[in-house]
Amino acid sequence: MEALCRHLAPIHFFNVSEIKPLQELELSLEQFLKSYQEYIETLKAGKIPLDRQMGRHLSCALTTDANTLYAHAIGNEKYMAKPLKPVVQMQQHRFFPSKTAGTINPMVMSHESIHWGVQLAYPQIFFDGVLYSKVSDEKVFPNTALFTKLVKWLRAQTVPTTFLWDDKKISTPIRLGKQCFSWIHHHQQLKEQRIRVHVY
Repeated sequence: MEALCRHLAPIHFFNVSEIKPLQELELSLEQFLKSYQEYIETLKAGKIPLDRQMGRHLSCALTTDANTLYAHAIGNEKYMAKPLKPVVQMQQHRFFPSKTAGTINPMVMSHESIHWGVQLAYPQIFFDGVLYSKVSDEKVFPNTALFTKLVKWLRAQTVPTTFLWDDKKISTPIRLGKQCFSWIHHHQQLKEQRIRVHVY
């Protein structure tokens, strides 16, 4: 994650999930990386992350231009960051392994779901309240270039994950960083489900 942030720099992180004082809406890179490191170290230690570890620092918006968001006033000196233009949205990712169907189902947020890092998303269409527009014009939508750069990095540094479950291979679009293969077998929730990651 640190290498990705260096690759994308300069970028801003904004808390878009909580109502906060104005000065706390933007997160520093150090704050974000510390939270992400704590989350990963928890998984590597064979423990299950608490929901608070997946809170505001890992549910945020990424942007190259701070002017793509504004502070929406809510109450006395409390604000929430809202997008004016598309931003790269980060949120926690979990998947649900269905024993009955023999499938791995991404982005299912149940108590039985397995923690799997974060998901990054960016829209292809933007509605400004009047018109719908494609976001391909990088001059109008500055974060389009950011997302393109992000996707290229992810394709080079991560791979689609194949799981082994009851001796059955299950291919998924869920990606895993190449550096994670050395420790992913410590993942407690995978152990509990007797799911392994196929090592290429």
